Amino acid sequence: MAKPKYQEIVDELIKELNRGRLNQGDRFYSEAEIKERFGVSSTTAVKVLNLLQSENWVTRIKGRGTFVAKENHRRVVYLIDLNMAKTQPEWTKVLSVELGDDPVVRKKMQLGDDDAYIVIQRLRMIGDQPVQYTINNINAAYLKQEWLQKLDAFVSVYQRIRDDSGLDPYKLPYAQRNLAGPVDAALVKQYFPQRPMNQTFIQQFRLTYLPFDRPGLLEYAVSYKLPEFWGLQTDSTYGFVGLDE
Repeated sequence: MAKPKYQEIVDELIKELNRGRLNQGDRFYSEAEIKERFGVSSTTAVKVLNLLQSENWVTRIKGRGTFVAKENHRRVVYLIDLNMAKTQPEWTKVLSVELGDDPVVRKKMQLGDDDAYIVIQRLRMIGDQPVQYTINNINAAYLKQEWLQKLDAFVSVYQRIRDDSGLDPYKLPYAQRNLAGPVDAALVKQYFPQRPMNQTFIQQFRLTYLPFDRPGLLEYAVSYKLPEFWGLQTDSTYGFVGLDE
């Protein structure tokens, strides 16, 4: 099926933005300029601008015009999760390792009917204080079943995966979302009993992808961190990423 004309124009304009033809905050093409350049109707030109705005490439300001969005889509950003333990002793307590059966998790991990996943629950401790609670849902194909009864074998989940499968999770692509806010009071009471019920946590949701041309995840992980023990450093490199010439 042929691509709609407005989508062809959007794709072309995104390529221009990726090449650095316009910078953040620069005035973008007007409806009239898009009509003239691409020989399309006002309806199509407006649809192009609306789509670019919905995808956060441009910002339309009433009475002033359209501008390149301030969010930069052309930077490679390096994120460093900082260890805020300082000189205090740090260790991991493995709470449980078991087969999972949550249909929501199975769907998120894109597992087949015959696939299984392992749920690993851990606490990160600094001294005798719990500072992070993590649930790792791991594709069972990359863990040896013989270890499931040995909690100490999962102090480092990624080391366990490397040893069992030869796959290095640190080298795999992933997507991670970080949020801040209160969490379920029962979770706080169970794992952070010294904290108030309205305690703010850094919540991290991480998807780690398999390096194969097929659906399915290696890992879906959820972490809850006390904010005073969490830091994030960002380093940015200006560049042109994923260009289709």
